[in-house]
Amino acid sequence: MRLWRTLRHLRPAQVLHRLWYRARLPYFRTALASARLGEERAAPVLAPPFAPGNNVNGRLILTGRIRLVGLEGPATGWTESGLPLLWRFTLHYFEWLADLRALGDEGSDAARALVAHWLARFERFDPVAWHPYPLSLRLVSWLTHADFLCQGADAVFVAAFHRSLHRQARHLERVWERDVGGNHLIKNLKAAITAAVCLPGHGAGLAKALRVLEQEIGRQVLSDGCHYERSPSYHFQVLGDLEDLAALFKVPPAFLTDAIGRMRPAAAFFVMAPGTLAQFNDGTADGPTVPPEGPVLTALPEAGYWRLQAGAARLVVDCGPCCPDDLPAHAHADTLSFEFFDGNDPLVVNCGTYAYQDATWRNRFRGTAFHSTLGVDGGDSAEVYGGFRLGRRPGRFKAECTGGRFSGEFDGWSRLGLIHGRSLSLEEGKLEGIDEVKALRPGSPHHLTARFHLHPSVTARLDGDEIAILAAGGACWRFAAAGLAISLAESRYSPRFHEMQPTLCIRVDSSLRGGKAVLGWRFYRP
Repeated sequence: MRLWRTLRHLRPAQVLHRLWYRARLPYFRTALASARLGEERAAPVLAPPFAPGNNVNGRLILTGRIRLVGLEGPATGWTESGLPLLWRFTLHYFEWLADLRALGDEGSDAARALVAHWLARFERFDPVAWHPYPLSLRLVSWLTHADFLCQGADAVFVAAFHRSLHRQARHLERVWERDVGGNHLIKNLKAAITAAVCLPGHGAGLAKALRVLEQEIGRQVLSDGCHYERSPSYHFQVLGDLEDLAALFKVPPAFLTDAIGRMRPAAAFFVMAPGTLAQFNDGTADGPTVPPEGPVLTALPEAGYWRLQAGAARLVVDCGPCCPDDLPAHAHADTLSFEFFDGNDPLVVNCGTYAYQDATWRNRFRGTAFHSTLGVDGGDSAEVYGGFRLGRRPGRFKAECTGGRFSGEFDGWSRLGLIHGRSLSLEEGKLEGIDEVKALRPGSPHHLTARFHLHPSVTARLDGDEIAILAAGGACWRFAAAGLAISLAESRYSPRFHEMQPTLCIRVDSSLRGGKAVLGWRFYRP
């Protein structure tokens, strides 16, 4: 039944595309499929722009090691079984070529050697190396750094490199991820359009790729400018991809500039402090070090996010769908969670995303208890399982926000016959909240736990019937919940992949015995 609760939300076309891709995998391994990719060797005529690399990682690569998504491994560890699939995918992206390029001539020989090693190992189809997602990122990376790799290289390397560029572009044409959609399909389309613009002989596919991109932007970019996967981190990724594509054209298509113009204010909405994003759904806390200019939106109503600000204090609260129904991969059971900052100092956060391929931690970080919201009986408000799957999910949301007050409710606990509502009121130096849980029908008692995960930079201690809090910048706060049991518990915080820090969580425990339970609490500056 759990699987059915997942599959029932998928579009039939998604299932057909997934089955079609899997059915063709044996064919992709054949000599015939390889031969049909061609033998073109024309050099790129244009190189996409690139961001500066990290020379520290570049120097590590010179030693034969590389650090990716928080883990270090061999620079040629394409098939390293002891490292997670995300790490191996990221190695196959070749985005780290920018790190070697940052070293100048010192890094070019190592870059060519690693590309040559890949060419020798993955001339023919491999399900990981040639998976459409790493293939798309690698194709853009190789086109971006083609001049750096080929300048001063011998003719054999140059010919093999150019031949592989064309072959990878040809293979990409037949494996767009229409089964997944979302940011994956945007990556595929970005690579297809980049190849069409930069590689001779591939221009025929440009019109189709732009047409599909326009359709996908219409689906994926909501009317409020937020990307429909509702992840601040992935929103920035998609926005960056569209900006990179716009830079390829002297006059970018109007639909592209329009989407970028709508997504930029939504991106600024999620910046909590310089270099820090709010953590909802999957991704990392890493954001732009220079906050976007201009006024910050107070709401992304279609996405289901609201922002309150009073003086230096600000918070963002989530009261929207977990994900697009047909794309549950990055969904968390986090409805009515919030993040709360005092100036640039984080106070209350969600716990983040530790890993994608980790049976112990993946769904713990996706679960309700790892978010600053209320849980019932130790369960989850949405049925997260299997790493990237979502079964039962909330379907009804109601939210209002005026001035410094927010109120919202959702039906994520309806299977227990309950509705959870949360009200927040933010004034300078004070955040007051009320969690209300109502029973829709008579039933057994329920245990309620409201959690407020503190950022690792925060220190806290129990002081009488309140909790004393010291922010990183020295500001003192207190937490109180009159008449309720409060405590400090251990928690975990992950600002980026494979990085986990111990921290503390404020717990407010109560019970529902009857028609309604009300948990009132507040953070305040003494």
